[in-house]
Amino acid sequence: MIAFLIVLFFLLAIGTPIYVSLGLSSVVLWVSEYGSIDFIMIFQKMFTGMDVFTLMAIPFFMLAGEVMNTGGLSRRLVGFAQKAIGWIKGGLGIAAVLASMFIAAILGSASASAAMIGMIMIPEMVARGYKPDYASALVASAGSVGPIIPPSVPLIIYGVIAQLSISDLFVTGYVPGVLMSLFFMGYNYWHAKKMNYPAEAKPTTREFFLALKGAILTLFLPVIIMGGILGGIFTATEAGVVAVVYALIISMVVYREIKIRDLPEILIKASKSTAMILIVMAVASYLSWIFTMLQLPQTVSAAILSATNSPLTFLLIINLIMIVAGMFLDAVSALTIMTPVILPTAIALGVNPILFGVMLTVNLSIGVLTPPVGLNLYVTSSISKIGLLPIAKAVLPFMLLIFLVLLLMMFVPQMFLIFV
Repeated sequence: MIAFLIVLFFLLAIGTPIYVSLGLSSVVLWVSEYGSIDFIMIFQKMFTGMDVFTLMAIPFFMLAGEVMNTGGLSRRLVGFAQKAIGWIKGGLGIAAVLASMFIAAILGSASASAAMIGMIMIPEMVARGYKPDYASALVASAGSVGPIIPPSVPLIIYGVIAQLSISDLFVTGYVPGVLMSLFFMGYNYWHAKKMNYPAEAKPTTREFFLALKGAILTLFLPVIIMGGILGGIFTATEAGVVAVVYALIISMVVYREIKIRDLPEILIKASKSTAMILIVMAVASYLSWIFTMLQLPQTVSAAILSATNSPLTFLLIINLIMIVAGMFLDAVSALTIMTPVILPTAIALGVNPILFGVMLTVNLSIGVLTPPVGLNLYVTSSISKIGLLPIAKAVLPFMLLIFLVLLLMMFVPQMFLIFV
């Protein structure tokens, strides 16, 4: 196990892609324990980890996101958010968070949300007196809601591993996702008053309804997705297909911003995004199988249960471990590796497995805000053209607000399970 950790962190430190780092360190772990390696078995275990129908939801939601971005749907959402709330003190920042909620409810990706919103909102905020580091930190933090508000790729992956209802995970994810966004908005309002950031001109009734008209069809998409899932009309995987078809119709027929000739490029981009997620999950599935063979879940469970029988103490320990894990691993890798190891202990201590999965996802959203893996920091840094360190410092208050949500999930779990 020591050799595995040394190889993993060394490869990550020198910039090796995560799936290669996980794969090579997994091989080292197997060889150190069993002395030989069977490459056919490796590929069998990787394939088995991918051979789950529910995972088909991932490429469909990725494709829906690319169609939205290319078809101008995201731009219309941002425009509506600005008109709806931009006239309040610090309203431009609040609009950035609100727009991120809308995008999150369709894409489920932190970095994609930060990139879409950041390209539009960061220059706008800076032009109106917001400090570049704060504007970047706000957009990066707002984007972290992406994997929490459904549809959520991490929640799909957790549900597949834990064999839980994706619908229950999705509906539970709304509560912490919306709560985080409200906390971000509240902090931005206080910060804007403190720094005396200007408010936008209040839109006329006509301007507001024009913005709403431009965004209304896009706003229906999350309603259709979750309404269909919760109403039993279609599964999460089928919801991904519905999202793609709906986004294509709106983009090609109503707004006419996507032509037939644009489709190959959209499909290629969606395929690349999907491949990045699934190849990591395939390798991490192999590593999880090794952990199972070594009886690591049982060992960890026995060690924790011998040290404490308190669910709160267990959750505090796990949250600290996952925060550190999120600094080095993306959410897909961390969930695929850690879920089989720690979920049995959580269940043994009476922790609700649905809440536990959502809590892990909220915890790992911190990872997109912390180096060295913090993707949202890199995204917003490239947009604002300022260094990573000032943004990392400016993002600390938002990280504390995410910690507050985690504490509420531990101490007041009932408020997060009201829809289950």
